[in-house]
Amino acid sequence: MKWLAARVAGQECLSGKNYALKLAAAEVAREARPGQFVELSTRGATLLNKPLSIAAADKAAGTVTVVYKVVGPGTRAFSGYRAGEEVELLGPCGKGIAEVAGRAYAVGGGIGIPPLLFLAVANAGRAAFEVLLGARTAEDVVLAKEFAAAGCTPKIATDDGSLGRRGFVTELLEEKLREAPAPVYACGPVAMLARVAGLAREYSVPCFVCLEAYMGCGIGVCMGCVVPTVRGMERVCREGPVFAAGDVKWEELA
Repeated sequence: MKWLAARVAGQECLSGKNYALKLAAAEVAREARPGQFVELSTRGATLLNKPLSIAAADKAAGTVTVVYKVVGPGTRAFSGYRAGEEVELLGPCGKGIAEVAGRAYAVGGGIGIPPLLFLAVANAGRAAFEVLLGARTAEDVVLAKEFAAAGCTPKIATDDGSLGRRGFVTELLEEKLREAPAPVYACGPVAMLARVAGLAREYSVPCFVCLEAYMGCGIGVCMGCVVPTVRGMERVCREGPVFAAGDVKWEELA
């Protein structure tokens, strides 16, 4: 893993302040696994670079796609990147998700949705994912069409009811687990993941979560992304981002 010079292959606004940025980085595309991320240079807009989950990796084209929401100077800088420009990135970083087979649930919340698309596409033909997506509003439900194109038409819940069902995505998951227990893969805000972990424990199903954290270095040196686990404090960027839900001490993390 090393810093590479990538080239912007394209960028599009998905909805509102949510963007998909495609980068030509053949080495990263070849090695990437679902759950991993890249550290992307803000080209001086912020002191530190920013971690972004990989939403897609096209080995044939040599491209990776990341999805982000503009919320500050770093992500605002990303939105100004144009096709053909060069940008530095580090990756793929962290530990990904092993191959999935059989029936499973993919549960995404807000900007935690993108890595689950990579998971579904990478395991097409082996796994049958039921995709459950949640966000505050319809504007923040990203990649629903891409999931549908991959054969995983999602069920959606929004806090304000502007798309799909009004309520939390964890409510959808609870109903599904009650009907048909199956392994769960989730990414999203800590509060959502803590509830997902609790439901998985209640229904005795395996559960893996992709934790989000501000990872300043991406290689385990700065120790800025440590989380409490049953093994002690561990780094999201090195021991994670993917953890077995039962290994995380959710009360301490919250």
